[in-house]
Amino acid sequence: MNHLAKPATPVGEETKLAALRRDFSIPTRQPLSPANADALRRARQFTQPHEEGNLACWRFGDQERLIVLVHGWSGRGTDLLPFVPPLRAAGFSVVLFDLPAHGDSDGSVASPVHAGRALLTMCKALGEVHGLVAHSVGSAAALWTFRERVRVRASVHLSGPFSMAAQLRRMSAACGLGEQATKAFFVWVEGLTSEPIATRDLDVLLPSLPHRGLIFHAPEDRVVPFAASQRLHDVWPGSELVPCSGLGHRQLLDDVGIVSRSVDFLAASLREQRDGAK
Repeated sequence: MNHLAKPATPVGEETKLAALRRDFSIPTRQPLSPANADALRRARQFTQPHEEGNLACWRFGDQERLIVLVHGWSGRGTDLLPFVPPLRAAGFSVVLFDLPAHGDSDGSVASPVHAGRALLTMCKALGEVHGLVAHSVGSAAALWTFRERVRVRASVHLSGPFSMAAQLRRMSAACGLGEQATKAFFVWVEGLTSEPIATRDLDVLLPSLPHRGLIFHAPEDRVVPFAASQRLHDVWPGSELVPCSGLGHRQLLDDVGIVSRSVDFLAASLREQRDGAK
């Protein structure tokens, strides 16, 4: 579908629609802080070829059991560095990477669909992945990869959206767009991603969640509503939802209690796997 083909939009809303398209598809590249650059020197850096260009990647450790960390919109892989030392201490290797058009990875545009395809590329290249820790758009990417038959033992989701259609409507309403402009935005998104928006929604994702999940979300999150994680939890029998009052959308990543509980959850899934193999 050509993303330039769209329903007629009232002239007064064209500027708002153009701004919304930019916000949806062009993330801000965050600089790498000196402290994070120093932390990455302890990892093995590599690049992973992908359809939008190379992905910048880092691996900590060579243990067989692997956890992949997936950052959110306008972030970078280093956002999840607080998870690395405790995961390593629990016996895991850890891979983090920058999504397309983020950090040090190639690309000029991104979206939840682009993020999902990048994560799928990573999982296929890495082989067996024990678990994922994913924030925001990274969580949406993880859910999509499960639909694409990526199988893990457990996954942790932080402040993630669940329905892309619902998130698009929320963004459109926040910009004050009317019905016709909103329809035009949806058509444009489908052209950008070359995928129907419905493929990122509830009914399609449900059969692909056979493993255990741990979901964290702040009830007062202003970026992604808490209701998104509530809905995900409601339809995911093997999930647990932990409300995190006072932490907002990004502060969860630095919270010692959340990091510790996430690592304990993933370590428990590793023990269960080992016990089942006996």
